[in-house]
Amino acid sequence: MPWKETLYERRLNRSLDEASRLAIEAEYHRRKSEIPIATQFAWHPSRPELTIRSSMVSFIVEFTQDDRMIVNAEMGFAARMLATQQNRGDAVRFIDSIVADLGL
Repeated sequence: MPWKETLYERRLNRSLDEASRLAIEAEYHRRKSEIPIATQFAWHPSRPELTIRSSMVSFIVEFTQDDRMIVNAEMGFAARMLATQQNRGDAVRFIDSIVADLGL
């Protein structure tokens, strides 16, 4: 059973739109080599939410109606034991830098 932890939340500078969604996905693929493990990227089919999934942990990034970004992690027991504050911070910095670089 995955364990969910909110890692980060911040207000966006502007609302998420379709162009931003495409730019976020392109930026992920361009910078994917910065992630030390194999990951998959997917947008939720009906919500403004993306997932960066790996075998041990998934990061779910929600874009809310009131222009906030919330980064949650879903981890199994082993991942919780191995995930350090440094690992969590690195993941948040990666996600936040993509959004910030795009002016969101």
